[in-house]
Amino acid sequence: MAVSTNYKKLCLSFAVAAVFFFSLTLLPPKSGGIQASSSENEELRKMVLGSRPPACVNKCKNCKPCEATLVIPPHQSRIKRANSHREDDSYYLLSWKCRCGNKLYQP
Repeated sequence: MAVSTNYKKLCLSFAVAAVFFFSLTLLPPKSGGIQASSSENEELRKMVLGSRPPACVNKCKNCKPCEATLVIPPHQSRIKRANSHREDDSYYLLSWKCRCGNKLYQP
């Protein structure tokens, strides 16, 4: 009976070692050392929340340097209606524009 218990422990340890060995050799690493493919980079970029600045290359006509900037539109006074729900006055929509000097251009 002692032989069968030792045999089971040996088989179990061999199975664990084999699974560990194959997991190290067959699965590619997902961190640092290997460059990700362009499709993987595209998927990672889509998963990021929020907006990103536009590429402002050739968007400011001949003005240089053309840089992306966040723009807050001017606050407009609202006409209060009896049937409208209360809107938050502290909310401002941010948008990306291309800026050169003191002029703004659409991206």
